[in-house]
Amino acid sequence: MGERHKDEEMTSTSLAIGSAAGASKADAKPESGDAPTSWMDCIEEHPAWETLSELKLSMRVVVEIEKFKVKDLLALKQGQVIRSCSPDTVEVVVMVGDMQLGWSEFEILGQQLAVRLTRLR
Repeated sequence: MGERHKDEEMTSTSLAIGSAAGASKADAKPESGDAPTSWMDCIEEHPAWETLSELKLSMRVVVEIEKFKVKDLLALKQGQVIRSCSPDTVEVVVMVGDMQLGWSEFEILGQQLAVRLTRLR
């Protein structure tokens, strides 16, 4: 791979492989006695990390609600409470795009509902 230009699109393959000039520990073969490392473990060393670290992501937490119908959706009002199927002690999945980031629990912080990340995938 040659030198990257700012307007070139980086693919997941180019992120994982990197260029010869910008090779990280993840690209090198492990020395004897070293534990194998994933390229993700060294992502901060990637030449494009400054740009990659500023990308905005949407996270979503999925909560199951039984017997919720279109008419219920249309009748929603501000401040309305909707009962979920999950007990408050059950961990719920946290997604970033199509990837599962981990698991979380809901907490109340003052007057807001918050999500505490309990485990990473």
